[in-house]
Amino acid sequence: MTLDDGSYRPVPAINDRDAPYWTGGERGQLMLQRCRSCDHVIHPPVLLCPWDRSPDLEWEAMSGRATVESFTENLHPFLPGFPVPSVIALVDVEEDPTARILTNLIEVDAADVAIGMAVEVVFQRLESDDGPDVYLPLFRPRGPVTATHGGD
Repeated sequence: MTLDDGSYRPVPAINDRDAPYWTGGERGQLMLQRCRSCDHVIHPPVLLCPWDRSPDLEWEAMSGRATVESFTENLHPFLPGFPVPSVIALVDVEEDPTARILTNLIEVDAADVAIGMAVEVVFQRLESDDGPDVYLPLFRPRGPVTATHGGD
């Protein structure tokens, strides 16, 4: 999908297993699975809990708060029109840090990102031609940006 700023993002294909994750942003909710047997939050969506193999999974709205576990600055477009530079990050969900989301950080320069930085979810709406619109979970800094880098 071409966005207002001229950049391009592909629209993920939605299936029955992951629809709540991609559509929860319409209500402003980051939806992830939780295992009712062991209480772990799980991402990406699965049919069986990777911790205890239980099929007893439910979708739950998360707080949308997370911390940066790892990140990199991407300077090369994956596809023509893909926005660059962009910050690609792995964030740990506040409700269960074993649940991690691969995402983009927005509203922050890569030089200001730090491991452990507090972030919050925001959603980018991507219009779909053949199904429900997708709400892409992106993350931005929570509070003032005060990066601390090793050796600085």
